[in-house]
Amino acid sequence: MPVHAIRHAAAQDDPRRLVSLHVLNVSRGGVGAISQELLEHKESLVLLFPPLGPGCGEDAVGQVVRCTQSGDCYAIGIAFNEPWPERADAGVS
Repeated sequence: MPVHAIRHAAAQDDPRRLVSLHVLNVSRGGVGAISQELLEHKESLVLLFPPLGPGCGEDAVGQVVRCTQSGDCYAIGIAFNEPWPERADAGVS
């Protein structure tokens, strides 16, 4: 899933402020993604999730916990500052 992120510390006019990510997996606590850009450990980001299905989009604030080069891109781990709530329809028993 393609997702954009905004670097918290970047100035409004900084061309590197917007980061493109390809999210591979999402959990309540964070995401695993790939990016063409190197991200700093503990860098603060706002992830802008697009609307999918009947739901609306959602923004999530997180920090980079992992960024390792993988071929010509980077494997990124981002932990949300606050875990997403449990979904009522997740079928948890």
